[in-house]
Amino acid sequence: MLPDDCESAFMFGIVQLNHEAMLLIKEALICKPFQKLAFTKNDNGDGAPEGICVDAILDIVESNKHLRKLDIERNRIGREHIERLCSAVRTHALVELDLSGCFEPGIGDAMLASLLTIDGLKLEKLDMCLNNITSGVSTLLSDFLATNPRLKELHLEHNNLNDSDAALIANALRSNTTLGSFQLYGNSFTDVGAESLRLALFDESSLNSVADSNHVCNIRLIGTLALRWNNSSQDMGQKRGKKIYRLLSDRNETMSNVQHFGDIDVKLLPNMLDAVQKYSNDGGNDCVKAASIVYEMMRFWDQVTPFIGRV
Repeated sequence: MLPDDCESAFMFGIVQLNHEAMLLIKEALICKPFQKLAFTKNDNGDGAPEGICVDAILDIVESNKHLRKLDIERNRIGREHIERLCSAVRTHALVELDLSGCFEPGIGDAMLASLLTIDGLKLEKLDMCLNNITSGVSTLLSDFLATNPRLKELHLEHNNLNDSDAALIANALRSNTTLGSFQLYGNSFTDVGAESLRLALFDESSLNSVADSNHVCNIRLIGTLALRWNNSSQDMGQKRGKKIYRLLSDRNETMSNVQHFGDIDVKLLPNMLDAVQKYSNDGGNDCVKAASIVYEMMRFWDQVTPFIGRV
């Protein structure tokens, strides 16, 4: 019985062995208990495997009930392998799966759709970059993310998603509190798509919308400044507080905070005061002194004070 904390792994990448030698390795690994298997970059580009074929990899996977992490990046995977892969994900309770650069157009969409429709999917990390994924699965993807699945890290960089897909994804992220890392660079997003995603992370239209933004997910889009608000080194409370302070400080420049206080959820008032106290001294050049913001609150204090007593 392999202990849960055991990280035994077998990893092979760009192995310079002939097919027969790799099949000997397969026979050696069949029914062996270990938690991670990696056979990567075994495709020479014309569909013929240089080392071990995907069917042989799946034979190893299916024989090992302890397997939790599978990496078969840059192997040529066909439509006929989709069901076997999904079965392995279901029955082996895989938590990490790397299928980057494995699929021709159309097959990547089918593979992702099949994975996302597995009941009780336990995957925490999924890499599907460079797989010709299109808008054909964006609705299914957004519906999946909106259910708050276990997935913590998702790689969909260098695919064929567009601004409409970004809008669907952004809407799903508003209710997602589990996905911490989302790689989306290299898709067909313009500034419009980037703005949709930014608003999911920091919607500054009101203090309520700031508080209700996604404070967990870090989205990577190369070439845009839109997604700088979520910092993986901070917890959710810090991110939320910094965003609240940022909006208060921006409005303070025109002394307009008071104009918006009537729309504030009363439960936010303690968070506002806490954010001002904590983050006005961060040292950034754009920081507004706490006293300036507190002065605005004091102007409205006759209406703020009764609310605080009820929170």
